[in-house]
Amino acid sequence: MSKAFTNEDTPTPDDAGALPPRAGTFPITPLGLARLQKELTEIGAAEVGARRARVIAQVLESVYVVEPSVIDGQARFGARVTVEDENGRRTSYELVGPDEVDPIAGRISVASPVGRALLGKRAGDRVVLRRPKGDVAITVASVTGSL
Repeated sequence: MSKAFTNEDTPTPDDAGALPPRAGTFPITPLGLARLQKELTEIGAAEVGARRARVIAQVLESVYVVEPSVIDGQARFGARVTVEDENGRRTSYELVGPDEVDPIAGRISVASPVGRALLGKRAGDRVVLRRPKGDVAITVASVTGSL
């Protein structure tokens, strides 16, 4: 059969399970690195986790550890930032790298819109978050080291 009539999206035996290359290196907290290493160990050689194991291995090859820091009270990579909205509701975020994001746990990427808005902020600073349904004003309540 002519190659013109084959589905290009079907992997060949040579590239089955291949991952796209990862461009660049990315920061990760020591705790994030430990979480990924633990997950890789727990996956082991189980067939169901083989692809996830390859993904984690690729991530581990492309990260560099950055210690969480708060300098002069300013939010930096790895810091925990607690904000308060106009209704007094508080939310805490940990500013992390893209490979350890977990919104449910409050870990957001420093490259996300909220993460970028919080970087460099101190307790008492007011931040306006641009949202599709309207801007939201928040006040930084506290900036601490990572948990």
